[in-house]
Amino acid sequence: MKISRTNVSDEVSAWLMSAIQEGRFKPGDKLPSVEQLADELGVGRSSVREGLRRLQALGMITLRQGSGTYVSSQKVLLGSSLTSFSEAVRQRGMRPSSVVLQREIIEPDAVVRADLRLQPGEKVNLLKRLRLADGEPLVIELSYLPLRLFPDILDGPWTLETSLYELMTQRYGYRPAYARQTVSAALLDEDQAQLLQVEAGSPCLVMVSIAYAEDDTPIESSLDVYRADRYQYSVTLVRRE
Repeated sequence: MKISRTNVSDEVSAWLMSAIQEGRFKPGDKLPSVEQLADELGVGRSSVREGLRRLQALGMITLRQGSGTYVSSQKVLLGSSLTSFSEAVRQRGMRPSSVVLQREIIEPDAVVRADLRLQPGEKVNLLKRLRLADGEPLVIELSYLPLRLFPDILDGPWTLETSLYELMTQRYGYRPAYARQTVSAALLDEDQAQLLQVEAGSPCLVMVSIAYAEDDTPIESSLDVYRADRYQYSVTLVRRE
């Protein structure tokens, strides 16, 4: 295919977008080099580079230094409903799994104590996990659960497929009904980046949440660190008169 329209870089990005959406280039595929694309499309290299930059800004492709440009994997949607990581990943046809990094009973700090409305002296279960989809690490999750409500929840077995929300519901009868969330942008430190297998300083989404049961009891305070290249946040805003 040769491109001959006026706004060449727009046409390059549109062609590449169509090629990805139609399956010519699939998630994880390495794209042809700038030189190869320029020859195939009959345009200048600068137009190809600009077209690639636009797709990178949209999250459709990922530039790996020294390796090339790759089609991004499917993004997981956040914010549309209260679902567990496992549920969200299964909805997109992927297999969820997790690696437990830390699990212990601790004295909560003042923030977690306030979030969970704990009495003085009450302890919490701390569960830190690395969450994966089809074997790819996507999220670092820290969950704090009132020990009073969830005794022995940290005891095994914790398998790769264990879902915390399913365990909370099935074993203890507390189903997360709604949550209050705060989302902010940040950069991954070296330890976080190593766990998520990306470069240090890569962008991430940090979500701080408090989940409540149907009777408004706070049942989880959490801090989750999401890879920004694999997640997008979506909310519905309603105008009030």
